[in-house]
Amino acid sequence: MEPLEYDIEFPRGDTCPISFTLTDANGEPLVPTAETEIYFTVKKNFNTQTALIQKRYSTSGITVENGICSLTLTHLDTASMSYGKYRYDVQLKEGSYVKTLIIGQLTLTNEATFLSNE
Repeated sequence: MEPLEYDIEFPRGDTCPISFTLTDANGEPLVPTAETEIYFTVKKNFNTQTALIQKRYSTSGITVENGICSLTLTHLDTASMSYGKYRYDVQLKEGSYVKTLIIGQLTLTNEATFLSNE
């Protein structure tokens, strides 16, 4: 099964809440275990090792409740990034099992009020 493709677009420096549904092989809401790791990673492109933004369940920014996985990109996460297109993915890891759930393009659009104006 291929990852779901989903693109995100918002003004650089804005707060951007993101949520998606996680289900197990039977279509039931995923209940994370102590081994469950979920990563949301943004990079300039898929060929670089350098992550520009990374959120993780449950240590830094990702929560899961009733199968709904939620995270928020804060204004500080993108305020210093250049306008343009980036690539991201959401990956699930449990023990030796690794699955890319979502891939997409994250586009940061123009803004008039910069962080220095706030």
